[in-house]
Amino acid sequence: RRGGSMSRHLAWCFGVSMAAGLTVVSPPTPPRLAARAALLEALPLGQPPKLLDRPSMALVNRLEAAGTPPSTAEFLSLGLQGRWELIATVRDAAKLEPGFSPAAAHAVGATAAVEGAKRPPIPMGVARAEALIRPGDREVLSSAWFQLRDGTGKQVGAKLEVESRFTFVDDAITGKAVLDLRSSGRTRLMLPTRNPGCSVDALMGALHAHLSPDFSLAEGAEYVLRLQTTYLDESIWVTRSAPFCCSVYHRADDEMAWMESGAPAGQPEQDGQGQSDQ
Repeated sequence: RRGGSMSRHLAWCFGVSMAAGLTVVSPPTPPRLAARAALLEALPLGQPPKLLDRPSMALVNRLEAAGTPPSTAEFLSLGLQGRWELIATVRDAAKLEPGFSPAAAHAVGATAAVEGAKRPPIPMGVARAEALIRPGDREVLSSAWFQLRDGTGKQVGAKLEVESRFTFVDDAITGKAVLDLRSSGRTRLMLPTRNPGCSVDALMGALHAHLSPDFSLAEGAEYVLRLQTTYLDESIWVTRSAPFCCSVYHRADDEMAWMESGAPAGQPEQDGQGQSDQ
């Protein structure tokens, strides 16, 4: 019996030593999930919406390439319903795409600097922006909360709301379903000051430079914003629109959760950094 116990003990020790020497190899992360994780690391949630730069635009391209965009109106209607928080956008993604001429980029930057020198930037910052999509009613409510330093130097909180209606159509080139948005003619700027320190047109121009294009829909049936969904899953939505706009959204579960979580609010920007010159 004693010999049998010793044999079992030696066998157990041998098995432990063999197991200790083994290397556990985890399966590789699927490219789509790896691309999504990299994008969310570059664009953390709970922050004011950012302007996409060249590195983050490369991550968007990587995610789009790894995923399969939806192709039918039924899929889009089911997947887009609800509230989406804008986490990043850019009005001219072409300047950030591979192959854009450095010389052309320098010329564009020089032109913008000259135009921006004509008038000072507006001291404002967007705290949060979101789109509430109601496929059943074919409606979109775009909302943005922002901070503004008014003409007296006081910092005030304000809100912009834009309502639009949409239809699903099949794109003539790709054959995939896209959203055609038109203004509902209801734009509300809730500004709790009589002295914003600038014209309303200038303020709207500064806001539009930091927001997705659905906030700047012109009124009239002839004005259409076509949104192409280039990536969509349970929590991330990426859209492209003409001429070179790109926006990234994250699904928002609760309208007021961002206020209760203590997420940082947008502050009026100083020294003109990141400001629109419109």
